[in-house]
Amino acid sequence: MKVYHGYLASSYHTAIISGFSLISSYLESVASSGNRVKAVVIGLGAGLLPMFLHGCMQSMQIEGVELDPVMLNLARDYFGFTEDKRMKVHIADGIQFVRDYRNLFSAGNEVLLSSNGSCKLSDAESRSTAIDIIIVDVDSSDSSSGLRCPAADFVEDSFLQNVKDTLSEQGLFVINLVSRSPAIKDAVVSRMKEVFSHLFCIQLEGEVNLVLFGLCSESHIEEDCIPDAALKLDKLLKSEHPEISQSITDAAKKLKRLK
Repeated sequence: MKVYHGYLASSYHTAIISGFSLISSYLESVASSGNRVKAVVIGLGAGLLPMFLHGCMQSMQIEGVELDPVMLNLARDYFGFTEDKRMKVHIADGIQFVRDYRNLFSAGNEVLLSSNGSCKLSDAESRSTAIDIIIVDVDSSDSSSGLRCPAADFVEDSFLQNVKDTLSEQGLFVINLVSRSPAIKDAVVSRMKEVFSHLFCIQLEGEVNLVLFGLCSESHIEEDCIPDAALKLDKLLKSEHPEISQSITDAAKKLKRLK
């Protein structure tokens, strides 16, 4: 049975993509100039979110980062995940991946990403600049932290700062936060407020998922402008299914400013 990647697998995937509305003007400018938006997805899972983005956003270059090679094999063998010039996967620790990228990029170097997740200086071909979007969707194996997603290290101050330093000036950080503890959620939100210029969220109805969106730019979009920004994103997505487009647009209207 062939897996179809034109639909989103879950409501939180819809929420994640709806947050792109926050930088839709920037995404539009990159696409219209003939360049590619660079996105990194940490936590491959079945590969459904990256494959949806790959199919709907032709101007996006996607780098997946997955710690467990077994997950990559499962995604390929059972969920129709494929790689090409716009879709690469690196078997690496996501925290180390971002740290290495940040260290090289902040030194003014262009970065070449290898399939084993290491970063090195680039030649003229396959070179990379700042990342525009970083998405963290990683399950936690340590239940004692009170976090089901992500692992606690992904919400530490040092990682959040490395993310910001790695992103472009108009960059967007997205994290799927799953915890039943209001105190833990509040602590993560507080840390992200310290690092990012602006912070938005979507609380999924009837679920514990809180999707957080950190913005690097000092300028920001007002909440009453988000519906128009969502329509701009819709034109960029090129979905073949109106109901999917509508669900993303509707989710964007639920974006709430936290900072």
